[in-house]
Amino acid sequence: MKKSESQISETEVLTKNIVFVDGITRVGKTMLCNLLAYIRNVSPSQMIEPLEQLLPMYATGHIDRNAVSAFLRIYLNKQFYNFKLSRDVNFRYDDLTSVHNSYRTKELFQNLHKADGDAVIDELRNDADIFQFMTHDLMTHYSLFKDLNIDVKVLELMRHPVDTVHSWYARGWGERFDNDDPRSGTTLYKYGDKTIPHYALGGEDQYLNLNPMEKCVFMHNRLIKKTLIQFGKLSLDEKSKILLLKFEDILQQPSHQIEKICHFLDSEPTEYIDKALHDARLPRIYNPNAEQEKKLKFIQENCNDALFQELLSLSSQYETNCYDMES
Repeated sequence: MKKSESQISETEVLTKNIVFVDGITRVGKTMLCNLLAYIRNVSPSQMIEPLEQLLPMYATGHIDRNAVSAFLRIYLNKQFYNFKLSRDVNFRYDDLTSVHNSYRTKELFQNLHKADGDAVIDELRNDADIFQFMTHDLMTHYSLFKDLNIDVKVLELMRHPVDTVHSWYARGWGERFDNDDPRSGTTLYKYGDKTIPHYALGGEDQYLNLNPMEKCVFMHNRLIKKTLIQFGKLSLDEKSKILLLKFEDILQQPSHQIEKICHFLDSEPTEYIDKALHDARLPRIYNPNAEQEKKLKFIQENCNDALFQELLSLSSQYETNCYDMES
């Protein structure tokens, strides 16, 4: 089929009050999203899964910029509009995106009776709602996302490499991609008769010869290095729209981290924030040394030396001013 020469219209995004809670998997985004829902005007967390598929496809040339931008704008506007009417709202108590994980539960139930129409559009353009979305690995493709010209703020969450890799392995991430697991939610590519995650492109043969632990270390190291490269390309103005947060700081100093986030979002905590912190068992005593030593030994026993040394180097960089991203 001949490719169309016409451009898809890239419609206006109805609000500029958008915050992405981003990071690689298993760094504490779910906990953070739950806390954000108790900051004034912030919505319950929503997922933006199409973005996580479209950016790798855009990066590999399987879809062009115009199509990605047009689709995301339509998708986001539908999410905003439906939120105002409580359409597609999740009422399951235990889910991250549940309306019950928010101080706005009563309001969202009342919105079921709101009339749709132009008034909803006007409300979106003028009110103070802050729409939060959880994203995975956005920063690894951030230059491509910037090219879409969709105005967002980003909370970028980081966690110590040893704890992250150990958590991945414990969750079976080193094996799930090899089985074409539909739960992974990750864009996979064909390589001969195998499938590989997009993280492994350019290192296909190396990836396929790794054991499950090595695959976790390999993927983690690649994602962190891509994140650092992308972050390093940003201007000071672009960096001002990204707030770097460490999982360990949220555990130990949650109130201070909430204060930083509120300043970043130009908002304030609600009277329900203390209960949200209590429900999240925060603050917690966090003494990583003994546990990390055990985890590190276990990783080393199941990992080749080259990947292990790379993990050690990244761990040292994380412990020193968070890869220099805090500078």
